[in-house]
Amino acid sequence: MTDHETAERVPSDQGLTTLGLLMQLCGTIFAAYGSLMLLFFVFLPLGGADDKGLMLLAVVLCIGRSAFHRMAGTELLYGRKTLDGTGSPLTGTKRYIVIAIAQSALLALFLHWKLHVPMKATIGVGLGLAAWPILLAVLFALPRFKRFATEIPVPEDKGFEGVSIVMTVLGLCGALGIGAFLFLMLQSGGAMMSQGPGVLLLVALVMLLVRSIFHVQAGLSGLRETSLEGSVEKANRYANFGVISSFCASGAILVVSMMGAMNIVVVAMVAGVCWLLMAWPLIIRRFYGERQFADLMAGDAGTSHRRSPDAGLTGLGWLLLGHATLSATMLIPQLIGGSEVMGIEGLKMAAFMGPMATKSLWWNAGMVAFQAWAGYELVRMSGPSRIIAMAYAVVVGVLTVWIMYPLLKEVSHISRRFDPEMITMFIPLAINLVIPVATLLLVTRKTTPIATARFVAKPPGETPA
Repeated sequence: MTDHETAERVPSDQGLTTLGLLMQLCGTIFAAYGSLMLLFFVFLPLGGADDKGLMLLAVVLCIGRSAFHRMAGTELLYGRKTLDGTGSPLTGTKRYIVIAIAQSALLALFLHWKLHVPMKATIGVGLGLAAWPILLAVLFALPRFKRFATEIPVPEDKGFEGVSIVMTVLGLCGALGIGAFLFLMLQSGGAMMSQGPGVLLLVALVMLLVRSIFHVQAGLSGLRETSLEGSVEKANRYANFGVISSFCASGAILVVSMMGAMNIVVVAMVAGVCWLLMAWPLIIRRFYGERQFADLMAGDAGTSHRRSPDAGLTGLGWLLLGHATLSATMLIPQLIGGSEVMGIEGLKMAAFMGPMATKSLWWNAGMVAFQAWAGYELVRMSGPSRIIAMAYAVVVGVLTVWIMYPLLKEVSHISRRFDPEMITMFIPLAINLVIPVATLLLVTRKTTPIATARFVAKPPGETPA
């Protein structure tokens, strides 16, 4: 396939719209998590004053990196405003790359010289933290991305199809993860479900499940409809309900917490949970709102938007690349320095990035590499990209079930007793099965690339939604 034929298969923005949204989401999540860690270090005793100060500095560096990560995504989406006018939309990404690599090196030095972490483990942590900025540096050095130094064009479908793919996949992950937790919680029954805290937790989970269903509906609508009006309406419904459900679920958690020990750390945790839950709905609301507003202002003179030539698959490619790199961030320190580097809590978090059970970590490394390869081929929409993505979906899906099979046999124990730690181990299984299955369905779906998509003009006198 020639370069010209390949160019006709990709959107005009090379999927950077979807990348910007994902960078906004991840930057917000890690900034919120870092802020919670900072509060724990401030209010909880952690060794000597010198060690505590260094730990605070390390966490602040992580929060700063996350903030620049989010700003880079914002500039990819909405451009960069300067005192002299409009700057390069890639400036934020380049700035993030430099800051993230420097932060990774500083954190590795801190672990080795101050906490006396072995050199192999230090190198593993440093390489893991630097994986994403290094990947971005390599990709943005390619000619296909360097040409966006002055402006990133609005894609043919305003980027809605790629975003819809991301919403569908993330919504399914949330729905299956929360649904599995809710089902197993109901199966366990017991005294907890007949008490106030258990009932409040149940209500919060049901509300979050409904939110995930709205999330999936909004994503599927953007994949099915040629009129953008219906998909925008469902996306706004999800965003509005997402904000409301965030406050309600956080309120329920706060009430449950008030029944036990109540202190500033608990309040901060609830506020952090609310922040995390609200991040994606607010990002989606702004994105669809700004893109819709431009068309509504243009009226009949607006441009008719055709379906993206890649059917949104470059957005799926960025999602696969991002998830693979996040998995590698957790996996590299274990492969280089041993599993003891992560600690117990670190290994629990790593389980959400990939299936972690009784098999060798090299199986995980192979699956992460396969996912990254499939994501890269989809981003560039090469000739065999769909075949490679289909092979990834089948192979990784089967391996995930095989690796996690010992965990599946524990379901019978959950029906007799409520074990939150065991139940939460099923959430990663749902997440890591959704991504390959969704990939298989998305790369094999039938589309009509010539179809046009635009906002339907409202009748005179009717207020736009």
